[in-house]
Amino acid sequence: MKNLTRALVLSLSLLAVSCGDSKEDDKDGEGGGGGGGGGNALQCSAVGWCTTWSADPNEVTNAPPLTGGTLREGTYRVEQGNGYDAAMVLRGSSVILLGGSWNNYLGTWKVSNGKLELTRASSCDDYSEGPLDNLVTEVHAFAVRGDELFTQDQDDSRGTILRWKRVSDLCEESASFKCRGGLCSCATTTNRPMTGQQSCSG
Repeated sequence: MKNLTRALVLSLSLLAVSCGDSKEDDKDGEGGGGGGGGGNALQCSAVGWCTTWSADPNEVTNAPPLTGGTLREGTYRVEQGNGYDAAMVLRGSSVILLGGSWNNYLGTWKVSNGKLELTRASSCDDYSEGPLDNLVTEVHAFAVRGDELFTQDQDDSRGTILRWKRVSDLCEESASFKCRGGLCSCATTTNRPMTGQQSCSG
C-alpha cells in the first residue's frame, strides 16, 4: 500500500497544479467561489482518498477572527478540531468534499456576505454514484491565515472550529494529521471511480 501511495502522489500533485494556484479568484474581493465559468469544473471522482490517519482532536484555540477572507483554490485537509479525516478540493466554483474511505460529495462553493457556503449536489463512494435527492448547503464562518483555513459550521451548536491546511499531498503526514493507531495506511486516486476500490483499513 505504501508503494501504491507513493506512486499516486505525483498524479495528485499534478491534479493540484491543474486545480490551480491562481489568484484570479481574488479579483472579486470576496475570496473566490463566485466565478469559475459556471457549472462543475470537477467530476465527483476526480480525487479519491482512503486513510486510517486522523486529525488532532484537540480544540482549536488560536484561530483568527472568523470574519472571512480570500480563499484560494486547492486541496485543504482538516488538521485539528475533530479527530477524523476530511478534506476538500476547490476549483473554480466546484468543490469535492472528501471523506477518508473513498466517499465524496460534489457540489459548488462560494463566499457570500463573508461566509463560506458549500452546496452538495451529488455523491460517489465505493458502492454507487449519482445525484442527491435534495441539495444540501452548509454555511460556515471562516478565516484564512497563510495556507490555513479556519471554519465554524453555523449549524454546529457546540461551536467547533476546524483548522484546515492547504496541501499538495493528502498522504503526507504532518504534526497534527498522522497515523495514531496500529494500522497506518493512506492512498489516493485521480479520475478513477470510487466503486470497487479496496478498503485501506484491511
